[in-house]
Amino acid sequence: MSKKELLYYLLENNTNISIAEIAIGIIMSVLLAFFIYVVYKKTYTGVMYSKNFNVTLLLITIITTMVMMIIGSNLALSLGMVGALSIIRFRTAVKDTKDSAYIFWAIAVGIACGSGIYTIAILGSIVIALILIFMNKGAFDDNTYLVIVHGTDNLDIDKVSEAVEKNCKKTNLKMKNVTSKSIDVTYEVSFVKGKDSDLVKDVKDIEGITAINVVTYNGEIAG
Repeated sequence: MSKKELLYYLLENNTNISIAEIAIGIIMSVLLAFFIYVVYKKTYTGVMYSKNFNVTLLLITIITTMVMMIIGSNLALSLGMVGALSIIRFRTAVKDTKDSAYIFWAIAVGIACGSGIYTIAILGSIVIALILIFMNKGAFDDNTYLVIVHGTDNLDIDKVSEAVEKNCKKTNLKMKNVTSKSIDVTYEVSFVKGKDSDLVKDVKDIEGITAINVVTYNGEIAG
């Protein structure tokens, strides 16, 4: 085959897809898109759940499937699609890094469904969902908190640190703010759930303490 014939083949050849194949691909894409939708909603751990973003994931899956079916093996359509998509600009920043993984998941499922590789789409989605659900249960996570101690200017910070280290498995001093009238200290700590009462009791007995706050902490907020 000459170069001219090869170029003609790449430009003109296209995979003919039957109505049945199109219907099956779209149906599988919709089902898996809703599967991603449910998994995202159930495993979301951010500050505020965004239904719009979740709906966007659903649409990305279906649209990617349609694009793959349109392109097929036609090189001309592929290049044209690349050019068309290059003019799109996404202004909304992805705030959670895990959301980026969901976007790639939706695109991967759309590509698989558009290419007719349903086994990879189904098995891959099941595996990803199981991993997300398992990790969402906190199997490998410690219960992490921020302990914020407020005291007067005569507060002994060393005693506070001793009380924190006594009741916590892990401690990390995040912030110390000292003024002429008050002292504020923030620790990132890890302890067994329910043991915070022991920590509060020991710290409260220290002279100069005015207030203690124990806040759930997921590592995303800088202290």
